[in-house]
Amino acid sequence: MMNPVKFQPLQPLQNPFEPPKPQSEQKVGAPTFLDVYKSIVGGAAATQEQKSQDMLDLMLGDVDDLERIQSNITKAQISLELLVNVRNVTLEAYNEIIKMSI
Repeated sequence: MMNPVKFQPLQPLQNPFEPPKPQSEQKVGAPTFLDVYKSIVGGAAATQEQKSQDMLDLMLGDVDDLERIQSNITKAQISLELLVNVRNVTLEAYNEIIKMSI
């Protein structure tokens, strides 16, 4: 069984002109962008593995539930599209930050 990707709200950005808050004042357990990105990558990898296993089972004739296989293939496609879109938006944001003059 696949683990669904769980999204949690991102931490707000800190004002770059303020000194960083000590660790004791920061929210404990709030996910960072890296945590969310790793979750998306992990979810995409897991769904791709499941899709590959389902396709192998289908080729070997070890399948009784075609609807589940179709569902897993669709989940894999959607998770891969999500990963690519998040990567594209991240790169666009990075390029915009690089273009900024200080």
